[in-house]
Amino acid sequence: MSDHLLLWNQASIKVVDVRHTIMEPGDELRSYRLPASTFVYTIRGSAQMWMDGNASFVDRFHVLHGGKGMCLDIAAQDFFEYYMIFYKATLALPARQPLVKLMETNNPFQLQYSFAPGDPIPLYHRMERMESEWLQPSLLEKLHIKILFYQFVHELLSQMSKQGIQGKKVDLVSQAMRYLQEHYADRVTLDELAELLDCSVSYLSRKFKQTVGKSPIDYMIALRIDKAKELLLNTDATLQEIAESVGFSDDSYFNRMFKKQVGLSLGQFKAKVQNNPADRSRYAIVPSRLRRYSGNGYENHYQYKKVGRSSMYSGKRTPMAASLLLCMILLLSACSTGTSNTNSANGGSTPTSTTVSTPAPSPTDAAAEAPRVIKHAMGETTLTGTPERVVILTNEGTEALLAVGITPIGAVQSWIGDPWYDHIKDDMQEVTAVGDELQPNIELIASLKPDLIIGNKVRQDKIYEQLNQIAPTVFAEDLGGDWKVNFKLYMEAVNKTDEGQKAMEEFDQRIAEVKAKIGDKADTKVSVARFSASQVRIYQKQTFSGVLLNDLGFARPESQDKDSFIEIMSKETIPSMDGDVLFYFVTEAAGKSDAAKVVEEWMNDPLFKKLNVVQNNKVVQVDEAIWNTAGGYKAANLLLDEIVAYFDIK
Repeated sequence: MSDHLLLWNQASIKVVDVRHTIMEPGDELRSYRLPASTFVYTIRGSAQMWMDGNASFVDRFHVLHGGKGMCLDIAAQDFFEYYMIFYKATLALPARQPLVKLMETNNPFQLQYSFAPGDPIPLYHRMERMESEWLQPSLLEKLHIKILFYQFVHELLSQMSKQGIQGKKVDLVSQAMRYLQEHYADRVTLDELAELLDCSVSYLSRKFKQTVGKSPIDYMIALRIDKAKELLLNTDATLQEIAESVGFSDDSYFNRMFKKQVGLSLGQFKAKVQNNPADRSRYAIVPSRLRRYSGNGYENHYQYKKVGRSSMYSGKRTPMAASLLLCMILLLSACSTGTSNTNSANGGSTPTSTTVSTPAPSPTDAAAEAPRVIKHAMGETTLTGTPERVVILTNEGTEALLAVGITPIGAVQSWIGDPWYDHIKDDMQEVTAVGDELQPNIELIASLKPDLIIGNKVRQDKIYEQLNQIAPTVFAEDLGGDWKVNFKLYMEAVNKTDEGQKAMEEFDQRIAEVKAKIGDKADTKVSVARFSASQVRIYQKQTFSGVLLNDLGFARPESQDKDSFIEIMSKETIPSMDGDVLFYFVTEAAGKSDAAKVVEEWMNDPLFKKLNVVQNNKVVQVDEAIWNTAGGYKAANLLLDEIVAYFDIK
């Protein structure tokens, strides 16, 4: 309790929502994933409640607490009434290391507990007052709600201490495993999972490996393969249908993973089972179907969600194809070195092929071929000459290469498109898609025999050594809104510094010309927002669109005039989306309309309808690829075109 009190005193608390709900007998709330730490306080009736599957029978005046990401189920036995308080607790940065460690190992805001307080009325009065003031959210009421919340917590902890109530520390790994079991067919990133469970990525990865004995990606792949076996055994679905249904968008990658896990190809496995029905029981190792959980209320803090493979990596050994390629390169290198020196040293005759005279290199050629040291996120890499077979592992990197006339032999697929964005697809017709930014296909990359690989530490940190054994590999440090930083590094790596500088000067000239003609239109407060199935965001100055708007001198609403990335919205914070114009884009998974429903729901909200941008008909939908996900040279020019067109800048 002393540790918990210490963290309650040190943490910054924000009340996110207060709700009052009445359920009729027989009503159910199923699979509601808590978007924040939550208190539930029952005041009337009875119900069966589950928190991450842990059952409690509750009646009047009962308190439950659960952390962000936990799954809540309620089955009302009779007329059932309860309150919910959603809150977020964060340590102010920079926090002392002991506090950070304590938050990781003994987080009171993620504890799970359920008990009947001995003196329920003081708790009820504060809860009732919070809910009534929440409906009139002036700044003064919001301040008082925070005061009431602290009073509620003080009273609650006091009664818990007197009654000897101790919260149950949540098994983080079990939660992660349960979520992966429920979402094996979706794209799940490690960042997203850690955010959901309110912990750091490193802590989650370490605990998962210690407990399960394998990395989250290996666990996810095993789940997908098991489900694929079940479908192969029990249905007539095609291999492509099965691959897509279990989360593999790349058929060849699916087949390789299946063979690696099972020891048989997909076709061999199906033929074996069909020819020997007794094997059905042997291979039917998939556990009974788990209850599916909806994403309602789940805050996904990742930039994109699309059916496909996971972004979580494991420290596997280099694939055989990569190892063979590396050996061949070393062997050929050794052979060529020996041929050029041996004959002259021993006075023997020199073969004709080695005595063909060649013109002396010009000073320009010599400079181009001189070794150059590239300093990058993973250290230093020495390169010689101009690479001809480049594999690029980020979307913005692809645009950088195209800007100086380089067509890569391999590139990660675009976030939107099949497989490329519309604005680059004509330039990418001969390019091999090597997976996506979150999980490049290492074996496919090796088969392309690149002489340079360019990636990003944020995306591919875990597989750098594997890539570097295939070909010299250069990594950018970050994927921030200022894409020009990485652009310069890429130009150094591909030996196109002069061409890159010329392209950047042309872009900067465009910016200067447009800025000079904006005039008083620069006073327009530009708001930028994104809608997806799981969350709504506003975009601040350190984003792709934010950097360009700042370079042009446009004003931003107060909520977005910050040197930060994004802010996750709730309906109560809709007023901070306001401005003189609102540009918004929608992240929608292929074949779905969940995000469109979120847009409709939010835009029909009374608070949204009161916004000035709505009243003035200044809400404009834009292309997400251009405004957000492409993030490179070509997209920046297209975004500039759109701004010029909208503001009618001559």
